[in-house]
Amino acid sequence: MASIIKTPRPPREFLLLFPWLIISMTGVSTASGGVVSPPGVKAVNIGAWLVIEGWMTPELSTICIRSPDGDAAGPGTAPGRRRSPHRSALPSSSIPLPRHLAQMAAPTASEPFCACWFRRSLQSVTNKMYLSAVNGGGSTVAADKSNPQDWETFRLWKMENSDREYKIRVNNDQFISINDGGELVATVASSGQAAVFQIISSTNNEGLIRIKAPSSVTANGKPDGSWSNSDPSVFNIIVDDKQMQGDSQLCSFHGAEKTVSILQDHWNTYIVEDDFSFISSHGLNAVRIPIAWWITKQNDTPSCHPPNYPGYQAVLDKAFDWADKYNLGVIVDLHAAPGSQNGFEHSASRDGNVGWDTDENINHTVQVIEAIAARYASRKSLLAIELLNEPAQEVKFAALKKYYSAGYDAVNRQVKRDDVYVIMSARLMPDGPTEIIEFASGLKKCALDVHYYNLYESKFQTMNADQNINFVKGDRASQLKNLIRENGPLVFVGEWSAAWHVPDASDENCKRFADAQMGVYGQASFGWSYWSYKNIDRNWSLKDMINANIISVPKN
Repeated sequence: MASIIKTPRPPREFLLLFPWLIISMTGVSTASGGVVSPPGVKAVNIGAWLVIEGWMTPELSTICIRSPDGDAAGPGTAPGRRRSPHRSALPSSSIPLPRHLAQMAAPTASEPFCACWFRRSLQSVTNKMYLSAVNGGGSTVAADKSNPQDWETFRLWKMENSDREYKIRVNNDQFISINDGGELVATVASSGQAAVFQIISSTNNEGLIRIKAPSSVTANGKPDGSWSNSDPSVFNIIVDDKQMQGDSQLCSFHGAEKTVSILQDHWNTYIVEDDFSFISSHGLNAVRIPIAWWITKQNDTPSCHPPNYPGYQAVLDKAFDWADKYNLGVIVDLHAAPGSQNGFEHSASRDGNVGWDTDENINHTVQVIEAIAARYASRKSLLAIELLNEPAQEVKFAALKKYYSAGYDAVNRQVKRDDVYVIMSARLMPDGPTEIIEFASGLKKCALDVHYYNLYESKFQTMNADQNINFVKGDRASQLKNLIRENGPLVFVGEWSAAWHVPDASDENCKRFADAQMGVYGQASFGWSYWSYKNIDRNWSLKDMINANIISVPKN
């Protein structure tokens, strides 16, 4: 058994309008029916290792276009749940063609189009109208709208092993196809029935693309072969500045075999044994390791859709070996589930869609969880299995409860120990905590997992250092205290960081901010976990903050 269980300590959202709040529950019965002492977790998340997040690993995200204004992730900014609200769409004329794409082919009048942006609007050069799916989908598609709103935005699925071929998804999640009359329609729910379009980018005007189906039917009429305003196949492309730079985009761009080679090099170099030694020797007693649902696949054939990257599970096996050696607990966190539970790149979403909560996906996910539990049940370092990370509000709560019940049972069938926890996240919504508190009522060994960042409300953008610190000591402490209920779950601050919106903050103020958070979150009865161990931005990197003598983890 990991020492983290033997040494208890005293008790201690993707959000639109307020800080992140993710609620989790642990509920594994003890063999004797008793209660195990709180673990006192002081952990760090091993982010971007087994689930790719491009903002954290720019060496893997060159497949994507940088933000048109050259902005990169910095303190307090990052994609998905760990970024500030994105700016509005920028003019297509400001979008550069990726240089690596231009170098892949001989100079021509057109180049492959790189599709890493979350949503795109397409404006016809002939009539200056935007391509639109009527009613957001379920009917025809035509260039007939003067302003780009939801119905005028599209998501692209790049076809594997092709630089130019895509399937196009509309706002209501249908795919574009061509009916018997040769019209563009958005009526099919299955990607297998979608038409495959060629999308190429002009080398002379970086904001122009041409869309053509294999049958030569275009999105807006018959092409004349030019890039002029008279060619109805040509569109101005306008994108929002949210890029997706996850596993799905990496594989779609490179193809499965090359992606496996890239990932194996990343897995073997990004985190090594010395990192686990470093973690253990600097006051931490656990690691939270995000993983993806394809980890249990045994097929040796690489594939992008569905994903299969041979050698993936062996990396987690190695992490357990290191954790055993350095006496660290391991929280295995299912960060990416089939269909995507939140639409973020760190759930391996292909296009931002939330499509996890189907019976097929739920059953598949339960099988994954049970396989993980069976494989690591006897490892002394196994501390917890998190059934699902950060399900979105769009996930139906009935489906989530169904899965959590089945996943909880699956873990308990395989793990016959009283020191291994099951963690369940609430939906990303204001009353998500209440749902889980009610769901967890009466269960043994429950813990709420709250993720706290001083980033995602507008009020944090103008706070100075003292105001941030006072907020942690006051409001955060009160929030944490209010989560503790009689006969209720323990509390786990599963993600926090020293990233904030204070410009040019001194090391001393960064230290005060981090110390304040460790002081408050140290009152969480289950413990806490910093996001993340490594990052290109120092305030997001616990390793860098420790090496800079800004963060010193309490030893007791």
